[in-house]
Amino acid sequence: MGSPVILQVVGYQNSGKTTLISKVLKELRKHHIQTGVIKHHGHGDRIDFNDSGKDTEQHRSAGASISCVTSSKNSILTMDSELPLNKAIELYEMLEMECILIEGYKNIQFPRVVLLRNKIEDMDLLLNSLEVIATIQMEKTMAGMLQETDSPHFIRDDEKEWMDYLITYITRDHQKESGL
Repeated sequence: MGSPVILQVVGYQNSGKTTLISKVLKELRKHHIQTGVIKHHGHGDRIDFNDSGKDTEQHRSAGASISCVTSSKNSILTMDSELPLNKAIELYEMLEMECILIEGYKNIQFPRVVLLRNKIEDMDLLLNSLEVIATIQMEKTMAGMLQETDSPHFIRDDEKEWMDYLITYITRDHQKESGL
């Protein structure tokens, strides 16, 4: 198997990153592409494991740095430290993911979709992005500023157009990486 296709979705808070990734995931499932998501929790506080009173909480409290609970239906891996993005990608590669969608990590560059909320402040995110696959904005109000970018830009409500474009990008690169 080749390397997974990596696509990053960036945007400021409430720009629609999670919603877009969820929609793309549903489409990729129809194409039978094994996809993993890595989400950056950029708020600095601790992530709630929701396992109060469970064995995994007991293991962590006893000193486990990492624990995994697995069954015939699913597995849950928890760590007591931050997993660097490059290590998360390596883990997903070992798990044979064909596509990795990254939500956030604005300061780490991968081929990306930039979501704009139609605020001038959002333009710095676009201008500081190295490999923009597409730009998706809420309304046409920023269209003039986006004319200068090389990547295609879409309006959020034109879901069929941007979805077709992203799925084509992912499946084309998946076939290239897989040698198909």
